[in-house]
Amino acid sequence: MTPNAIILRLRDKFSESALRSAVELHTNYDKWNVEDLTEDELKNLFSLLCPQKSPAEQVFNLQMEQRLKNLRSVILKEASYIGLLEPDNWDRFNAFMKKYSPLKKSLNQYKIDEFEGLIRQFKSMRAKYDKQAKIPFTQQWYHKNKISAPSIN
Repeated sequence: MTPNAIILRLRDKFSESALRSAVELHTNYDKWNVEDLTEDELKNLFSLLCPQKSPAEQVFNLQMEQRLKNLRSVILKEASYIGLLEPDNWDRFNAFMKKYSPLKKSLNQYKIDEFEGLIRQFKSMRAKYDKQAKIPFTQQWYHKNKISAPSIN
């Protein structure tokens, strides 16, 4: 980053008085203005006031995000299989999640450590669906064979 860009970011983030105090403390009261700092002093001050995540932290966050996406995809795959989720309509799935899921919240609000019970629930529902789909003329049988259910009338 150029010194001018660093100064602009610091000014966007902090008020003039706060920035002046930080410069004074950083330079042991030798300088008061952020423009008077050398490039090295400016970079040091910026790294103290606006810490960047280390590469290891960034990799860890990306891995956790990918893990969360994988867990969500397991749920969505099972919901699609049993007919709870349709590609163009999420209303039925969202209503199910808020009413019947273990923690009674939507899928995007689940944390990584909360998925165990939800996955267990959906795997159980899939097993029951597969069992019922083998019995002719049940709702699951019609859904699995992509046949519309006959009218009750």
